[in-house]
Amino acid sequence: MEKIKLIIADDHHIFRKGILSIVSEDADIEITGEAANGDDALKLIVENKPDIAILDIDMPGLSGLDVARKVKSQKLSPKIVILTIHKDKEYFDEALELDIKAYVLKESIANDLIDCIKRVAAGEYYISSAISGYLVEKNKSSGKQSDFEKLTNSEKEILKLIAQNKTSAQIAGELFRSVRTIENHRNNICSKLGLKGPHALLLYAIEHKTKL
Repeated sequence: MEKIKLIIADDHHIFRKGILSIVSEDADIEITGEAANGDDALKLIVENKPDIAILDIDMPGLSGLDVARKVKSQKLSPKIVILTIHKDKEYFDEALELDIKAYVLKESIANDLIDCIKRVAAGEYYISSAISGYLVEKNKSSGKQSDFEKLTNSEKEILKLIAQNKTSAQIAGELFRSVRTIENHRNNICSKLGLKGPHALLLYAIEHKTKL
């Protein structure tokens, strides 16, 4: 099994070394570079071609989201993991629109980071449970009405699994259905709820998982 190659970018030296310490303990992961700003991070991505780039959202020069935007526009290969102190929905929404694979709160990295890296490397999405809980509570407190009751029981069951960051293939295996059937259900859910964008369904599922 090949090691998961990654780079780490964070402008706080001590915090960056803490990340390196956590990651270096796992034999399946290889650190191929580190950077203190977004510009150097982008150079490392181009030169080292890592599987995963772990980026602080707030850095001098290019921010983590700026780097992710360039990775997407230039069709570069790494999956992006964003590290942040922000729980704001606006940052989270922007990250999802940029096809970022993971959104990890800095306060949670000791418990979340290794699991996050391995799940992202396997093609899954990862969101810190702390941010998931925050978004759920924020949605509950807003009192916003939704079209949730339009969904069938099967669609709600699939939505529950989407909220757990499971892929269509994983959901299909768990429910003994074809991937095409699950994709059709996902499209129907989006149509009923008026959801648009590649990650709108994931965000909706997280925000409403207490109803599932």
